[in-house]
Amino acid sequence: MTNKALPEIPIDSLRFRALDGDPIAEARLFEDLRVRFTDITKRRVQSDNIEDIVQDALKIVFTKYASLEKERGMLVWSLTILRNVIGNFYQSRQRFDDKNVQVDNWQAVSEAAVDPSAMEAEETTSLLFDAMTELSEKYPTCGTIFSCILNSHEKGGGQREISQRALDAVQEMIPDFKRGSFYTALHRCRTHLRKILSTLEEGASHA
Repeated sequence: MTNKALPEIPIDSLRFRALDGDPIAEARLFEDLRVRFTDITKRRVQSDNIEDIVQDALKIVFTKYASLEKERGMLVWSLTILRNVIGNFYQSRQRFDDKNVQVDNWQAVSEAAVDPSAMEAEETTSLLFDAMTELSEKYPTCGTIFSCILNSHEKGGGQREISQRALDAVQEMIPDFKRGSFYTALHRCRTHLRKILSTLEEGASHA
């Protein structure tokens, strides 16, 4: 006997049935979301991290979906959560990987407001790392942008190629981010970074 495919049931129908106490509907709801999350995450992150990201996003959805307003569509809301989890993953990974980024890469991206000739390379790297960490915490979008630029810069190429590759990466994580918004945000983020660097450098000089 051939198994028949399960009928297509809208996410919100499963949601309301689950909220009414139907455990089968809840299991089907989160299985459907798991499949969708996995397909999307496969296109955005390396395979080793897919399962962790999907599970983290599902946990958030599971703990919050009962309080979601009835008029809000659960699928769009859930995909927003997944997008945020993916963004947080890239920011966390960048904060870890940045410790190994060479000083010239930092300078190329940040147009740092410090004079490398006046500082030891190790001190410069440490200062820029601290500044980028603070920038990412205060301005998450800036952290995402610089993360993508750093990754693109390390792959090499001309300025236009690096910028386009970084823009493509940002748009994968923030789909509604337009080219004009990218360069406007980049200018604003550089301004934020210079101010943070200036403050940190001043503090280091008085230490």
